[in-house]
Amino acid sequence: MDNTILLSKDDYIGKGLHRKCYHHPIDPNKCIKVNYNDGAEEETNREIAYYKHLIRRNIAFDALAKYYGPVSTNYGKGHVFELIRDYNGEIAIPLEKYLADNKLTKLYYDDLVVSLNNLKSALLKDRIITMTIKSKNILFQHLSADKSRLIIIDNIGNSTLIPIANYISFFAKAKIERTWQRFLASIIKENSQNKLITRLVEDVNQ
Repeated sequence: MDNTILLSKDDYIGKGLHRKCYHHPIDPNKCIKVNYNDGAEEETNREIAYYKHLIRRNIAFDALAKYYGPVSTNYGKGHVFELIRDYNGEIAIPLEKYLADNKLTKLYYDDLVVSLNNLKSALLKDRIITMTIKSKNILFQHLSADKSRLIIIDNIGNSTLIPIANYISFFAKAKIERTWQRFLASIIKENSQNKLITRLVEDVNQ
């Protein structure tokens, strides 16, 4: 029996540095990521190994898209993840869009402050290590008309040769804090045209 999932250009959502993302043709709440260039396999294997590590630890997945396992597709081996949708059914939009647009930042300012603080708390609580944190890899999901959250969809895991932070809480939290502060600095730099961002970061750091 051939269990290969057939993907088409109509299923295409977008692509990152190494993988293309497609709608799961059977489940509207899932997506499939497929490697498309050299170097992708090493990156994917590292991330999947870390996802399995988190699953064994039974974390809450309050800050990450859930991982469901590997599949075979007509484009090659793929991995199935949760597709983050807003309460109205639309696919959630990356955080970078809300930070680049002054009107959106102003409209959702309080929600962004709360959601950023909640994201950091979730990363620390579950000791989730990320390679970097980038606003393009975070989705701002609207759970209802007045409740939102931020979900990381890419670039998780630890690339160090001896990943001590994966197992020792003190080192994990120190690494998360360093990565978080670099992230906040980066969103100020990347959105210098938006004068609200510096105040946003100051409010998040209070």
